[in-house]
Amino acid sequence: MFNIPTPGPTSAPSNKLFNEGEKRRFIGYVGAMLVVIGGFGGAYLKFGSGDDDQRAAAEQEVEQLRSQIALPALRVEQYREQAKDATQPERSVLETAALDTALADARLYSTQHFEPMNGVDLTQAVCAELAERSLDSRGKILRVRGELEELIQFEAAPGVSGHFRGRVQLEDGAHCFVAFVTAGETELGAGDFLMLEGFFLKNQAQNVLDAGWIEGPLVVGPRAVRSSPALGPITALSPDEFLDVEDDSLQGGFRTTPPVYWKLLAYARDFDPNSVDWSKAPLLDGNTMQQLAADPAKFRGKPMRIPECVVQDIWRQAKRENPARLTHLTEGWLGSYEWLRTIYPVVRFDSPLPNPGLRKSDQMTARGFFLRIHAYESAGRGTQMAPLFVLAGMESFTPPKDSTLGTILAVLGVSFVGILVMFILLMRRDENKALALNRQLVERRRMRRQQTQRASAQ
Repeated sequence: MFNIPTPGPTSAPSNKLFNEGEKRRFIGYVGAMLVVIGGFGGAYLKFGSGDDDQRAAAEQEVEQLRSQIALPALRVEQYREQAKDATQPERSVLETAALDTALADARLYSTQHFEPMNGVDLTQAVCAELAERSLDSRGKILRVRGELEELIQFEAAPGVSGHFRGRVQLEDGAHCFVAFVTAGETELGAGDFLMLEGFFLKNQAQNVLDAGWIEGPLVVGPRAVRSSPALGPITALSPDEFLDVEDDSLQGGFRTTPPVYWKLLAYARDFDPNSVDWSKAPLLDGNTMQQLAADPAKFRGKPMRIPECVVQDIWRQAKRENPARLTHLTEGWLGSYEWLRTIYPVVRFDSPLPNPGLRKSDQMTARGFFLRIHAYESAGRGTQMAPLFVLAGMESFTPPKDSTLGTILAVLGVSFVGILVMFILLMRRDENKALALNRQLVERRRMRRQQTQRASAQ
């Protein structure tokens, strides 16, 4: 009896790891993995950078445009030729030609020119300097604040434009004279407090009944506006000063800005930070926001802490004449997930402090004082309400780094490496199987030849 080997394959299989269909699916899977990893990596590297670049470019463009603002060309040499003030008789006369030239130039001036033209506030010290260096100071940009002692309106006449002319006592007691084209819609008279921006034309003198001769610089400007005496430094506020503050409401509409608003801004600018124990100040979380909505008067004027929130918008706003003498405010809106479930999901804020580098969509914390409920018009939602805070501190907040993206990338990377390792191991396994089968086939062929030879020999 012959030992017949068990049936087996007649040829070794191909050394390919997969057939064509499996190969295409595997390549597609690996390609998809690479696309996903590349997409996540690109998003991680470029996250937020595009918006920052666009904002920076826009801010730079605005600064360039501001630097290109055309400044009025004042005819200083004509002022020196036409306006004389070397003697008291010359100072007691106002030359018509010089005044008309100055009034024409004043129409080209606006408040945006004050800083670029190195304007200064008129004080007793500046008045003394102008008296000593009159010719060299012609055309100097000045800002006048004080009480009107006299104001006369002059109608237009041949050789001179219609204008107002008056005498002002400055806040520090010095005197000056003013001439301006218009007071706009404001009716000004003796006893009113005004502000005028303009330029120095000459020194003037006037013999006033019961006061004698009064001398001071003549400032010519385009428009005088009603103002109020400066508040000065505010380092304390009484709770009684908030008793007249009224909140806006959907039923009552918009209320006028309370006088204490400017005092609160000045206080946020001037107060001693150590005078407030911020650790004991209420935190404006969701529960506190609901309490504030229910009873705004309870929190009026009190220090409060604003927790981590998102800057929904922020800007630097120029301000008109105000008793706090603030030329700009930092204003904006804040939002927080804590407030979404409350009646007021956002907070409106004003601050006398400069923007510490915050931008829209940044996160921040803040310290400030609640003033009142503020009504505003929302696009598509009509009139809405929000608490108005005056901020005395703003700080950027960096939340703990979110590891989600890194975890996803790590999982994808490990998976990709695992697939490659599996691919290599499977390939080696099948190569070993193919070699073993080849050896088996060779052995079987040898055995069959030997059996055939023995059979023939018998």
